[in-house]
Amino acid sequence: MKKLITIFVGLLILASATVCFAAEYYEMTYEAKNFTEDLKNDQALSETFTTPYGVLKVQVRKLWQSTDDKRLHFIAWMDDSRIADEHLPKVEYGYTFRVFKNTSNGDMFYALQSIDRACLYGYSPTKKQLMVYIDSLNYAHEAGAYPYIVALKNGDLVLAFEKGNSTKRYRFNWDSKANWFGYSELGTGWPSVSKDKQ
Repeated sequence: MKKLITIFVGLLILASATVCFAAEYYEMTYEAKNFTEDLKNDQALSETFTTPYGVLKVQVRKLWQSTDDKRLHFIAWMDDSRIADEHLPKVEYGYTFRVFKNTSNGDMFYALQSIDRACLYGYSPTKKQLMVYIDSLNYAHEAGAYPYIVALKNGDLVLAFEKGNSTKRYRFNWDSKANWFGYSELGTGWPSVSKDKQ
């Protein structure tokens, strides 16, 4: 009987470890690459996404009479409530917008990136606003390196910095207790994410 209990406890520990350490899988569900380059004055890109918390609408408008540091207006609504409202500077090559889904729990995250900065947003149901969960400015990288937030073919969500043949990566996993992303630094020497992203 004692041996049977020991085996049963061992199986419980193994099962809980599998649950705790099961890898998350992120998939890219939408991409608008350098979309702001094609926007005319006072024209907007608007997209709607069904999320676990309601219908999210995102709009980025190119403002006609505005200074370069406030050229784009980024607004987001969850159902009918405005959850984000900010101005973005004009940047060379424009902005890319991506949507990622965590297939383990259905949560969705939204990357907005330029050659200078990449941010990952997500909706916080407790704060009822769009939060910046990842900001490339907060992670060590070589000056002048381009930031990319992408889902890789293996399902990892990464922030990569690339400059010529020099690359550096960070991998992110959702921490449900902290309601935030934890990360691990993967170091340098990786191939370009263009060869490894979904």
